[in-house]
Amino acid sequence: MKDTARMLVSALAASVVFLVLFLLLHWNLILCILLCVGIYFGLFFLLKPSRKIAGVNVESVPGGEEIRKLLDDAQADLTEIDQAIKAIADPSAKDDALTLHATGAKILAYLEENPDKIRLARRFFTYYLDTAAKLLERYVDFQNTGLRSEEVKKILQKTAQALPALNNAFEKQFTRLMQGELMDVEADIELLKSTLKMEGGQ
Repeated sequence: MKDTARMLVSALAASVVFLVLFLLLHWNLILCILLCVGIYFGLFFLLKPSRKIAGVNVESVPGGEEIRKLLDDAQADLTEIDQAIKAIADPSAKDDALTLHATGAKILAYLEENPDKIRLARRFFTYYLDTAAKLLERYVDFQNTGLRSEEVKKILQKTAQALPALNNAFEKQFTRLMQGELMDVEADIELLKSTLKMEGGQ
């Protein structure tokens, strides 16, 4: 709930209580005012939305506010990319942008569940994802001008050519983030092979 809505709901509830206590029940004016002020602030803080990371309140996670901001900014970048995709006319560039968005969304979903790895993805947040959103936004802007000059064509072509490279950077980032899981799976496979070998030998 936004702050304005919280203020309105809290003020309305406090006003209703004041009217009931003072006008209908004829309570003491000062007591009514004190109670209503308490109700207002109590409701205002109770209605504060709980922001979570991996199901845990932001306040209880070390650096939680910064992490939550990174994730929120990343989601905003992904939304910009998605909006740009809808406007891209060139089928090849659209396909590359869709792949880029899908990879970015997977990384973000993974980091939402593994916030301890967010520090490893700082470059993904602050550079790659932000750059992808800006490039696609500019691509659509140039495309929508309707200009067919060599300069505009060159910019559109260069932007389209940069998308696979950006997606490659996204995939490398994702692989790096999952390095621990990849190593765990490799260890499990080696253990399974050893176990099967021993049992076969017996």
